[in-house]
Amino acid sequence: MAKLAAKGGEALLEGKTIGQAWPIYDETDRQALIRVLESGKWCSVVYGEQAESEVGRFEVEFARYQGCKYGCGVTNGTTAIEVALRAGGIKPGDEVIVPAASFIATAMAVSTLGAVPVFVDIDPETYTLAPAALADAVTPRTRAVIPVHLGGYPADMDRIIALAHEHELVVIEDCAHVHGTIWDGHKFPVADMGTFSFQLGKTLTAGEGGMVLTDSEELAAKLHSLSSHGRMRGRPTYEHRLVGSNLRMTEFQGALLLAQFARLDEQIKHRDANAIYLAAGLGEIPGLRALRRDKCLTQWGFYHWNFKFIPEAWEGITRDQFLEAARAEGLAMGAGVHVSPMYANPMYTEEDTPYRKQDCANCEYASQYESLSLSHPNFLGPRDDMDLILAACQKIWDNRSELRDR
Repeated sequence: MAKLAAKGGEALLEGKTIGQAWPIYDETDRQALIRVLESGKWCSVVYGEQAESEVGRFEVEFARYQGCKYGCGVTNGTTAIEVALRAGGIKPGDEVIVPAASFIATAMAVSTLGAVPVFVDIDPETYTLAPAALADAVTPRTRAVIPVHLGGYPADMDRIIALAHEHELVVIEDCAHVHGTIWDGHKFPVADMGTFSFQLGKTLTAGEGGMVLTDSEELAAKLHSLSSHGRMRGRPTYEHRLVGSNLRMTEFQGALLLAQFARLDEQIKHRDANAIYLAAGLGEIPGLRALRRDKCLTQWGFYHWNFKFIPEAWEGITRDQFLEAARAEGLAMGAGVHVSPMYANPMYTEEDTPYRKQDCANCEYASQYESLSLSHPNFLGPRDDMDLILAACQKIWDNRSELRDR
């Protein structure tokens, strides 16, 4: 009789819930929205001073939390990348290096500006942009690089920044997954600018919304102007200095993010403690492995937690067969590394949507054969939830011979 649910057995997690439903909200969030509703001031542009605005207060608080001087709230994480590229002087035809493993928005923001995304490979241990691949991809047309902290694991920013300085590149960190992560005593960004997303699934959310952080007063002024019809802070409302768009975050979003922000640090610590426990448990299962965690990574504020399927240990059983078995047992598990659809999908051709691709063997291997992930809400429950995840993985390993049955 089959033991694996994928083969007709009983699901180990039948009737059980892992983690918490997302998003989490309470009366604090409700009152924050009502406060804005009843104020009649739903747009941040009506405020003369940043401190009077819900968006303005969140910009200040979030920038301070991440260790930066300035924040610019915008409509979403994609437009955050777009406005950062514009503030960095990126123009049509310029090349911008991006990792092959990322959501399509990273590269699409480059293409939206008429620039050319250049896809490069990832580090096989961290799944983030490989500095050596960056060095190989630079040409006289290269103007910027966008390292992505995939899954909240930091890219090798020391080497990336050194290479960027050598080639005079703007560095824009895609920080959509890295809220609250601490590496060697600091948070992110550490380069010219960093872009954040507050989309529904993110660890800090208002449904939509984005932010660009920087330590540069000059860049901060450009970011605000470019995202608010060319206005400059402290100048008259109808004075427009730059050609900008309307990418402003609403006061409703600002208020909701302030309410959600109050829970962020506690949630990050809770997730990370569970993840450390889970990683130790995975070490007892020969066919699975956590990412090697550098000692500098003292707090991991992950969006999804990546780990590895070890193909050779399973003797012919594929990562996708394991995923099917895990889902049948009741685990909401996915593949954490996806090759960017910008070049993987035939609808985007180099002629119609210009891009350039280097050898991306590590990314393609991880995407097809190796990467696994669990989303952050799975880690918001009790320690017992981690034991359930481990039990389901152990069950699949112990009964792996069933997966060979055709």
